[in-house]
Amino acid sequence: MLKSFPRPRRLAGAGLVASGLALLLTVSGATAAGSDVGLHATSEVFIQDTLSDNGAEPSTVSPFWQSPAIKVCAWTPTVPPVECPTSQDQLLIGGSYHVWITLSNSGTTDAVGTLELRRTKPGGGTNWNTDWINIATKLDVAVPAGGVTRVPIQFDNVPGPGHFCLAALWDADGDELKPFPADHDRVVTNDNNVAQRNVNSIAIGKSQSADRSFSMASNQFVRTHTSLIFNPVGTPFHLVGGQIVVDLGPVLFQRWQQAGRRGTGIQQVGATQLQLVSTTARIEELPLDPVERVTVNLRFTAGSSTPAGIYGVEIAQGKTSVAIPCSPTGAPCPPPPNRLPIGGVRYTITVVD
Repeated sequence: MLKSFPRPRRLAGAGLVASGLALLLTVSGATAAGSDVGLHATSEVFIQDTLSDNGAEPSTVSPFWQSPAIKVCAWTPTVPPVECPTSQDQLLIGGSYHVWITLSNSGTTDAVGTLELRRTKPGGGTNWNTDWINIATKLDVAVPAGGVTRVPIQFDNVPGPGHFCLAALWDADGDELKPFPADHDRVVTNDNNVAQRNVNSIAIGKSQSADRSFSMASNQFVRTHTSLIFNPVGTPFHLVGGQIVVDLGPVLFQRWQQAGRRGTGIQQVGATQLQLVSTTARIEELPLDPVERVTVNLRFTAGSSTPAGIYGVEIAQGKTSVAIPCSPTGAPCPPPPNRLPIGGVRYTITVVD
């Protein structure tokens, strides 16, 4: 558990001064640091939410849950371990990996602090801290002024199901981790010391299926409603013969029915299953009990004629709000509010011949 103290005002306009792709743990920024030393020297470490993120707070980049600064690589016995070019986002149960975290320091003095890696079930909203499990913590991590440090953290004995949301958290004297706000989405966007990577990879052959999960959470103490928002990445999977089916399960499906069965671009295909049939699919007004986290099942199926290639879908949870009264047998239900995403997962689907 990292410390949570009040902190000084952020350097809102700070940018990345130096970066590098060489396989070095640290890239120095001594030239930049030499321009401002003494009483006004400060460190400002941040973890990028997107490639365009320069550490400003609050972050306005989106989606904020696909951090390129968190990268999962195969375990290697070398010291330092080998950094892979791209992240491996589906892990083998029981396997070992190195998770590389890139820390950037836009300040004018070197930083030394603590780096923690956590995991949770894939999904949208989460309850910080209760939904997150520590993987490992590294102490005395150094980040040079105006430079970057890439830190490998070992992730051993990966538990089932092998796909997770990962979070990296930085904490240092004078650059402390902020207390977690009540709103899920503001944990990451309000604090550049926190980043998430919620990406999952799926590889299937023609006419084959693979199951994944997605969790939704409410941290309010009254019943609220939320939504599931689906956006294709690249060519929509359903337009090439693929299918994505969401199984709400009996409890959540019954709640959804009682709340008016609202949604767009979906079609019921089983007792509790809804298939996406549009590029703008949404399942609206999903009731969540106070401080509840529920998990739905996702089934991805490639058609017999689906061309080999890479497809994707972004699934996000909409911001929770107080329920809108509605009876499926009464007057027409009012339109659901336009809920902004509070978190999500990008599912990358690779169809092979």
